[in-house]
Amino acid sequence: MKPEYKHWRDVMMDSSGRFRSTSLFIETINPIRESKYTPFFTTKDRDFTKNGITYRSLRPIYLSYQHAAGAEYEFAMDIFGSWDHWVYLFTKSSLRGMIASWREELEIKQKAEAISTVIAQSRDKEKGLTAAKYILENGTKIDKRKAGRPSKEEVQRVARIEAGIRDTLEEDMQRLGLTVVKN
Repeated sequence: MKPEYKHWRDVMMDSSGRFRSTSLFIETINPIRESKYTPFFTTKDRDFTKNGITYRSLRPIYLSYQHAAGAEYEFAMDIFGSWDHWVYLFTKSSLRGMIASWREELEIKQKAEAISTVIAQSRDKEKGLTAAKYILENGTKIDKRKAGRPSKEEVQRVARIEAGIRDTLEEDMQRLGLTVVKN
């Protein structure tokens, strides 16, 4: 467990033994009903200071963990001391939309990092052909296509992207002295 977060774990429940949710954030705490609780976090993208107190942004803490979206066990245990508390926040609390956007951002970030790694490997003389072939076959698209027939614009966009990738791949192969054998 990361020591800087340890003090939060002890106060994640209210006086009735329920998981705290909105009272954890300075922007969503109800000052009348939850005045006895100290918020720790801000819903903003960066840490926020108000009246000399700095509230940590939970978003960059969440994004700093090496986990897959939906499998945030270490994060949940470090920050909340409970997997059940984290499940409550992203399924039943009014914060679930915010958490869903973090998960989406994490997924995009991880895909972008993976694609960057494949692109970098495609330039390697030993691993390059396999990585380049992967890029050619799968592209570098990170967004999900909606179900159903693709629109005319989407078909054209994909064709332009594939043509650009094919041209770049052919240039790289010529530069490396490689040729494509067609059957």
